[in-house]
Amino acid sequence: MVMTLIGPTTCSLDLVDNVVSERTREPNRSFFRSIAGEWRQRVAVYIAQRGSPGHVPTWPAIASKATSFKTLYSHPAEGSSQGAMLATLRDHELDLCPACGSPTVPETLDHYLPKGKYPHFAVTPFNLTPMCDPCQRRKSEKTGDHLTPRFFIHPYFDTFSIDQIVQLRIAPPFATPTFMLSAHSALTNPEAALVTTHLRELEIARRYVRFFRNEHRRLIRNVTNMRVKGLAVLENLESWQAGHADPTPNGWHHLFYDAVTSNADLVEYLVNDRLPLYP
Repeated sequence: MVMTLIGPTTCSLDLVDNVVSERTREPNRSFFRSIAGEWRQRVAVYIAQRGSPGHVPTWPAIASKATSFKTLYSHPAEGSSQGAMLATLRDHELDLCPACGSPTVPETLDHYLPKGKYPHFAVTPFNLTPMCDPCQRRKSEKTGDHLTPRFFIHPYFDTFSIDQIVQLRIAPPFATPTFMLSAHSALTNPEAALVTTHLRELEIARRYVRFFRNEHRRLIRNVTNMRVKGLAVLENLESWQAGHADPTPNGWHHLFYDAVTSNADLVEYLVNDRLPLYP
């Protein structure tokens, strides 16, 4: 995720105990009690291994009962422990997607390890994170492949050596620029590899292009107005950039203005060149 999230307040291990104790009807009552210990152990492994699909095994023995686990997520009973947990996770203040940084309210919860392959983590709090619909559609049931066991940044566990892990470059001609999005050049090689697969698999660069193109047009119009009014162009752009650094410097607006203010040729163009007229 391009934005690190604070871990859930609900204890993932305690939730297993509560879910099992709340199964009062057969056959689920007997089934969940029979697997309670191993289920709890597998959740503990998930947390210890930070959700890494290369180190968290699937559970073939419960394949025939996968629907029972998935229903805990899709149809939580009123007053159930998992229902309260899901409501808490959905009651967030995010106005951008933590997976891609797009300026939209993430209205769904994604399973970091997909519930199709790992149904026993369907209601594991540390396996659930807010995500926008376009990201979830592209992530789907993917986790990794034989060459790269892990494609995606984990929102609760992954930390990086720098806060801004994504970098935008804007190439001339500045009237009709080219936008290039990549892992930040200051990341370590392992960090950059993870960020690169995350960007690729969620198709973030392709999805950014329309936003950057439109934001560039707004930039030209705003700078034109600044110049007419005699305002300091770079100082104003740096102020906008700083304002967009919260809650993450990896949000789309901050990435755009970081790319503008750090590009001396583009700043020179904005301050002194003849700018195109946009409606």
